[in-house]
Amino acid sequence: MAETIINSVSFLQVPVNNLEESLEWYISNLGFELHFKRPDNKMAIVALPSGPSIFLGERELQQGTMSVVIGFEAADIVKLLSDLQRKGVHIGEIRKERGAITTESGETEILGMDFDFYDPSGNKLVAHGKSNFVE
Repeated sequence: MAETIINSVSFLQVPVNNLEESLEWYISNLGFELHFKRPDNKMAIVALPSGPSIFLGERELQQGTMSVVIGFEAADIVKLLSDLQRKGVHIGEIRKERGAITTESGETEILGMDFDFYDPSGNKLVAHGKSNFVE
């Protein structure tokens, strides 16, 4: 088996027209639980007891733009980026710091590096290091 730096699929992203309506639908119809909600940019994270989280993002995509479809957690984000670049994978935006969250204890946690990359069909993917943001 080939060495892998990817630990797991951490999330799937689903663009929605109405965040509140979609939250109600995923929770009521499929049994998801709300894990995080960020009303300032109309995004929420829902999850089941196991498996990847689902990011529900309310957005109006401009023609020719795309949304992330799968997020990967990497054991070593810098090595993964280097390996993908060496293999000629199309790399998009590289973010050295992807923001911050406030933990339950009131501490501020800086979320580390992430980057976009694309599969051969042009699907936008993202890789990020381990954090408490996606559990």
